[in-house]
Amino acid sequence: MKKILSALLFSLTFLIGGEISVSISEDLVNEYLKLIGNYQIVTGKKGDQATWTINNPRVKFQYGKALFLTTILFDKGKTNIKKDIKRNIDVEYNSNKNTLKLVITDSLIKMERRGNVLGKIDLGSIYQSGLIFPGPKPSIDSFKLKTKRGRVKIRISTRGSYVYFEKDVIRLALDLEYE
Repeated sequence: MKKILSALLFSLTFLIGGEISVSISEDLVNEYLKLIGNYQIVTGKKGDQATWTINNPRVKFQYGKALFLTTILFDKGKTNIKKDIKRNIDVEYNSNKNTLKLVITDSLIKMERRGNVLGKIDLGSIYQSGLIFPGPKPSIDSFKLKTKRGRVKIRISTRGSYVYFEKDVIRLALDLEYE
């Protein structure tokens, strides 16, 4: 009896609604970062300028998390600092715009020497604009069908959104419901 009830409940979840998803591959994001390439920016006032060089930016998607990796070189006067950067990537889904945005967390990088902050750079301001992708939401929220009883309007609503961090892929899924 328990097996029959479990099978019935499992089947009903597929009849009532379902899941639609979009996947973003690690290769796609790395292709974008490779297109930008190594990035160099000069900051500060003339005579007291610092040169920031961002080398080999890339992402790594693993089960349970996504990482942004790069090496930053900081040159200011006689000070040269090399820092390997490893930051988590979060996913933000905007259901109104149907967009998926990869956000580099703690994107503000500080270069310090003996407790003094020599400079700051925000990785998000450099890379964030290209890390926005279309979402999986259907372009319609309802449709009409002709039946023996006449025209029936069926609405499509979203019960929830879920982010899955998998090997080499980030997947955003929407749990849809038909009413």
